[in-house]
Amino acid sequence: MRDKVERRYDRFSYFYDFLDTFPGLGSAEKRWRKHAIDMLDIKEGERVVDIATGSGLIIPWIAEKNPKEIIGIDISTGMLEMAKKRAKKNGVKNAVFIKGDVEQLPLRDSSVEKVISTFSLTTIPDYEKAMDEMLRILKKDGKAVILDTGRPKKLWAKLTHILLVPVAKLFGRTHFDRDIETLLKNKGRIIYKSEFYGGMVYAVVFEKPILKAEKQDE
Repeated sequence: MRDKVERRYDRFSYFYDFLDTFPGLGSAEKRWRKHAIDMLDIKEGERVVDIATGSGLIIPWIAEKNPKEIIGIDISTGMLEMAKKRAKKNGVKNAVFIKGDVEQLPLRDSSVEKVISTFSLTTIPDYEKAMDEMLRILKKDGKAVILDTGRPKKLWAKLTHILLVPVAKLFGRTHFDRDIETLLKNKGRIIYKSEFYGGMVYAVVFEKPILKAEKQDE
């Protein structure tokens, strides 16, 4: 499975940016991604991990917040090459790119302050394991932001969602029907949420759950 996913995104890397910045939808995605970065509330001196960084689209925007280090992780060599070129073109000097599986992140426990994932949990095969890994590498007071597609509440958005689910699965191996928000509630603590397009797209800030031992110390 891992090799299959890697080969798929290596092929996608040739036209990935065109799809990601397509006129109309691309401008909306740019707003959503920048909003998600703002939600991270990055402080100077913090380390930020971009899960499934792809072509590194958000790396320059993260760099504008002056973190100590940006770590872009992706399974695809082709995508990482694009990400490196984008960082260099935009003068980003504090970014490092690591080839790795987000279901088994090559980072130590409790080693980073901030983690961000934009439109990746609907494409990662074992997204629950990826979520566990994100929480594992976060420091106790760290925060993560998930920007992804969700299950909408408004009628017009529900109808659009129903039409998009099979198309996304067939052509993009993207699972719009995953209930990621419920998983977030079970895994961590949601502290803020924004919604777009009637809830079809959302951004959530969450952090590690409070352990029993920590509650007793308070």
